[in-house]
Amino acid sequence: MGESNLAKERKTMKKIQRYTLTLIATFASATILATPTFAWGPERTTYTNNDPAPEVTFNSITNNAAIGDERNFVRVAELGGDSIQYVDSLKIEPGKEYEVYIYYHNNAASNLNPSGKGIANGVKVSSAYPTVVKKDEEGMISGIISATDSNPPKVWDEAYVTTDYDEVTLRYKTGTAIIHNAGRVNGSVLSTDLFTEAGTYIGINTLDGRIPGCAEYSGYITYTLVAERTAASLEKQVSLDGENWSESVNAKPGDYVTYKVVFKNEGNTNLTNVIFKDTHDAGLALRSGTTTIYDVNNVSGKIIDDILDLSGHNTGDAAAGALVQVIYQAKVSEEETYCGKTLKNTITASYNSDQNLMNDANVFVVCEGTPEPEPTPDPEPDPEPLPEEIVETGPLEITMAVLVILAIIGAGFYFWRTRRTLKKVENKAAGKKSTTEKISDQKSAAEISTKNPSAPQNPTESKEKNAKNLNQKPDEHKK
Repeated sequence: MGESNLAKERKTMKKIQRYTLTLIATFASATILATPTFAWGPERTTYTNNDPAPEVTFNSITNNAAIGDERNFVRVAELGGDSIQYVDSLKIEPGKEYEVYIYYHNNAASNLNPSGKGIANGVKVSSAYPTVVKKDEEGMISGIISATDSNPPKVWDEAYVTTDYDEVTLRYKTGTAIIHNAGRVNGSVLSTDLFTEAGTYIGINTLDGRIPGCAEYSGYITYTLVAERTAASLEKQVSLDGENWSESVNAKPGDYVTYKVVFKNEGNTNLTNVIFKDTHDAGLALRSGTTTIYDVNNVSGKIIDDILDLSGHNTGDAAAGALVQVIYQAKVSEEETYCGKTLKNTITASYNSDQNLMNDANVFVVCEGTPEPEPTPDPEPDPEPLPEEIVETGPLEITMAVLVILAIIGAGFYFWRTRRTLKKVENKAAGKKSTTEKISDQKSAAEISTKNPSAPQNPTESKEKNAKNLNQKPDEHKK
């Protein structure tokens, strides 16, 4: 092999090495960064502004001048600032409003419209949003565009919201789902079918589900979500004199005790149908005419019917930040059978038809000769948290991991082989022999020596002969 061919072979082997290293790095990155799903989908053929689609397809252009890659077509922004900035994810806070943005574009070339081949039919858009977002969790906002003659039949994308609050609710602001385009339907309010799986029809001049191909017929949909925090607290205490309050008291048979209940709306939205209901152990009886309510409408207090321990009392709605206080009395039974017993009184506050809070206060009945109740021991400290469990992976993730590991091992072996081959090429170019070749030559020399007894056995004699050969002329001594 000539020197130029050796040089070419060396260059080729080095390229293979570089490609092998790149392959290993790519698979390693895939192992670390791989996620179960994409935010958008499905995988589909993409196009550009200068090379539009030859058929009806939605949101597949990657260099849209307005939004960039059209596959990322669902975004969200906070309202109320000087400008609106749509992003793929953001943190939400109670009391603020957020706008969801869904872009649509039939990518078929405009010259297909006259024949009807470029016009999309049965075009619908649907969207979903989380009604509750909890701390350390992601809430997904999705958008789906579908058509009866599109390839693929539907495309989707997602945006995400998080919060630093324990729990935030999201509510659709009625009448804010609006379509925006260059047609006569621009500014029209869409049906709430938008938030169903079936979706709602869109269009250009009428909402008939027909969208021609080309950017001039593209548009977008927006709607507003209101972030709210639904939270309430309930406290209950008991007193012998109506002044010194605690969670429990000692009382004698026949004593009257006073209970104080404080309910507070700690969220930023109204709580509806706040109902108080009392339950208590035998040995306690509510004192008639003592149940008094204090709220924004009854600052000085209002005595209400003695139904607290029957059907309960509905105080109506509680506005954000509102505080409701209920005070009532109960009599401790005079029967000695309750001596030395703890009598529990529980209050339940329900609201929004399906939310409930409970709290209680205790009365320890003390009689002559009754020992004082033992103090409640301090709670033991919480144990050290256990290490977080490893997230479970499904069959797909396990299969992918195995394939990636096998690919890395295979690529590493291939890299090692190319290194050996490259070393051979370099040695050959330098006139050197590999270790394997040297061993082979030694074996051949030994075999020849065995077959030819007259061959010189003295190493010095061999060296002298080699020296004589090296003294030959260049044209006589060729490689």
